[in-house]
Amino acid sequence: MSAALDVTVFDGAAFDGAVFDFDGTLVDTMPLHYEAYRRTFAECGLDLTPADFYDHVGGAARETIPRFLRGRACPWTVAQLHARKQEVVAEVLASAEIPQLATSLLLPLLHGRVKIGLASSGSRPGIELVLARLGWARYFDVVVTGEDAPHGKPAPDLFLLAARGLQLDPARCLAFEDTADGVAAARAAGMTVFDVRRATARPPGAAP
Repeated sequence: MSAALDVTVFDGAAFDGAVFDFDGTLVDTMPLHYEAYRRTFAECGLDLTPADFYDHVGGAARETIPRFLRGRACPWTVAQLHARKQEVVAEVLASAEIPQLATSLLLPLLHGRVKIGLASSGSRPGIELVLARLGWARYFDVVVTGEDAPHGKPAPDLFLLAARGLQLDPARCLAFEDTADGVAAARAAGMTVFDVRRATARPPGAAP
């Protein structure tokens, strides 16, 4: 990370836990999820443009799929679309390269130093598949996904569940996020937030 977090912040009294978002924070699998949704929509006769996907992604599937549909009639229910998409993305994630982001370098550094949680609006099967492929499952004391809470981000539910699973006061947790909704969710849960977008952004005029 170009503006790296000094992990010694966890050695003092400031924080007892770290809670990470997943996609966009630790990995960049959004293009793979888009392709899975695009194929799924095509199977039921609908197109899904990149704008349809990227302008509305971020919450749990039950919240985002209706936004992808944009009011269009579909022969499949939201649940059926989601189930089929999970089948397709499992095929994609099983063999595709999984791009790892700079924040993921913190996982081995923090492992054993503090409790670590994951709080993602994504679906558990896909997340667990990626964790297994990358050998990251051992780093997390708790994994909370979109199926576990009634409301996705920006509601605080996922982060509150993660803190509960870690048996920590949310105020003792540092959250890592990459979206406005995620930052809002973590703050609403009472956590301090490290916005990875600021850490990875290049200053104006910097070389790519």
